[in-house]
Amino acid sequence: MGTGNTDADEVVLNMVQRYGVLMMDDLIIGRPDFSWAQLFLAIDRLSRKNLIGLRRMGQSYQIRTIIHAEALGQTHHHAQPAALNR
Repeated sequence: MGTGNTDADEVVLNMVQRYGVLMMDDLIIGRPDFSWAQLFLAIDRLSRKNLIGLRRMGQSYQIRTIIHAEALGQTHHHAQPAALNR
C-alpha cells in the first residue's frame, strides 16, 4: 500500500502530467499499490486545489491537467482605477 496522502497526490499528479488526459478507471487499475479510496481522495484534493480537472464521461471521470495562464506566460491585466483614466 502507499505510504500516505502526499504519496497518492504525487502519483496522481505525475500520471496526469505524463499522459495529459487519463480516465479514473485507468488510474485505479494502473496503480494497484494504492487503494481506490486513497486515489479517489487524492483526486478530490488535487481538484479542489485546481491542479487537475475532472469531466464526467459516461460512468467514469476523465482527469486532465489544468493549464494556468501564468504557466503559458500570460498575465492578467487589471483595469486601471478610474482616477488614472482622466
